[in-house]
Amino acid sequence: MAPAADSSPFFTVIISTRNRPVLFRRALDSVVQQGFADREIFAIVDGCDEEYLQAYQQLEQDYDQVSFLWLQHRADGHGQSYTMNHGVAHSEGRYLCFLDDDDHWTDNDYLQRAHACIVGSQQTIDVHYSNQRAFYADGSEHAAPLWLEDLVSEVEAGSPHINDSFYVDADFLLLSEGFAHLNCSIFSRDFYQAIGGMDESIRYENDRDIFLRSIDAADVILYSTRVMSRHNIPDGTMRLNMSTAASAVDKKLYQIRVFDKGICHCKHPSVLQRCRLGKTYELKHLTELLVNRSDYARAAFYAREALTNGFNLRWLGYTLFLS
Repeated sequence: MAPAADSSPFFTVIISTRNRPVLFRRALDSVVQQGFADREIFAIVDGCDEEYLQAYQQLEQDYDQVSFLWLQHRADGHGQSYTMNHGVAHSEGRYLCFLDDDDHWTDNDYLQRAHACIVGSQQTIDVHYSNQRAFYADGSEHAAPLWLEDLVSEVEAGSPHINDSFYVDADFLLLSEGFAHLNCSIFSRDFYQAIGGMDESIRYENDRDIFLRSIDAADVILYSTRVMSRHNIPDGTMRLNMSTAASAVDKKLYQIRVFDKGICHCKHPSVLQRCRLGKTYELKHLTELLVNRSDYARAAFYAREALTNGFNLRWLGYTLFLS
């Protein structure tokens, strides 16, 4: 007897949301409007406050093609990593896509294009990356590259490719100063589970964490130069997102943890080097933050750690000054 055909959807799209129903509707529309039909959509409501509950309940009624999962209310929510993993646990898609609730996809054929690249390959694709543009709250565009935009000019016309995506590796991706935002990342379910999914202990730059772990472990990576998403840079005056809810010092501690994990666990030489450099950079920034708070004893401690991690004479002088 022939084996039964796999009835699982090709893509699962997961959007985590908390206390932002208006922005979330726009994000949800950009997914629902995708021309590719073989997908399922999960909305994870991360314990919204009472004042937003009715708006989310209305959204659930308006989007009957979307599966809503409701998490218990907590003062600070469960965090994006937990909610995304929670959505994955309830999903069945062969490939996993994610979207922040304050961003949206700008290419209605994004899933169609990614599907063509993935199934057109003779190899199993572990992860597929693409590009997005970033905008400030006033609508102006961020001029400098934030994600993988600076790699567009590095892809040679003769590079191996499938449709509009190129086969790349960790060495190539680390030519970029940035990393792949979660909006622009598609993971094979098996690969996502093999690397342990998103780290639920990290609440800031958890997408950098999974990017570093992914490119370290992946056998086959595709990169599309196409822009498919709009990222809205968080308004620093608001407290409704990960970037503004954490203090500056706490952000640095999360970032240092991301690089420490890479140093401890990653095997690829280029990834290890990026993590070492990244940790040194963040230690120096943490030192400056503590100096600005006149917390010189702690600043000197982290200055010494930065010096040990990445020695140079100028920083040696600064460390001696603080000490």
